[in-house]
This record gives sequence, C-alpha cells and structure tokens, in this order.
Amino acid sequence: MAANEMFVSALRTTGDLAGVFEFDGVAGYFYLYETKGAEGRKVVAAIQVVTGSPDFRQEDVTIRWDASERIVGLFVRQRLWAAFDGDARVKYGGNYRADTQPLIPAEIVHVFESR
Repeated sequence: MAANEMFVSALRTTGDLAGVFEFDGVAGYFYLYETKGAEGRKVVAAIQVVTGSPDFRQEDVTIRWDASERIVGLFVRQRLWAAFDGDARVKYGGNYRADTQPLIPAEIVHVFESR
C-alpha cells in the first residue's frame, strides 16, 4: 500500500458483513461488504467519504459496529461520518469536510453513544 493510501475494516462477529474504508490516494469510500453468500464476496453498498487529500490519517479512522451489530459506522477523529444499516442496506452520511457537521440522523448517532 502506498504512503497516501488507507484501508480500515471491521467484520461483524457472525462473519457475514464488514464495514470497510478505503482511500486510494484520490478518493475515499466506506463500503458495506458481504463476505458470504451464493455470489461470493462483494460490495453491497458504498458511501463517498472524501475526495482529494484528506486532513486525517489512517490512525484517525475507526470502524465500529453498534451493540446489536446491525449498524456499522465510520468514525473520523471519534466523530461518526458515515454508517450503514447492515440488515436494511440503508446508508447515512458521507461527504467528509473538516469544517462541517456530518449529516446523520440522531437516532443512528445515538446507537453508538449508548455503548
């Protein structure tokens, strides 16, 4: 992996879904990735997070599942910037900008605060 690339992931304990953040040096996406199934491994949903050079490093990025392991979230500097409902395949947020607030419904943010 090149110095300006990032890759962070978190697998659900059942092993069927993962949240994956990938920055290729040009753009960064958060993916909901299916690891099992008849069709094999595949991306089932994507959220654009950043384009151009981000103001954060890989160490600033974490991915966490909520306590029920239904929602997976991408955090940049401990702030939730993107999330997927893994069961419903609904996506929230994206479009990271250092000087803005993430656009994620309060009920989605709350599932991570109650951990």
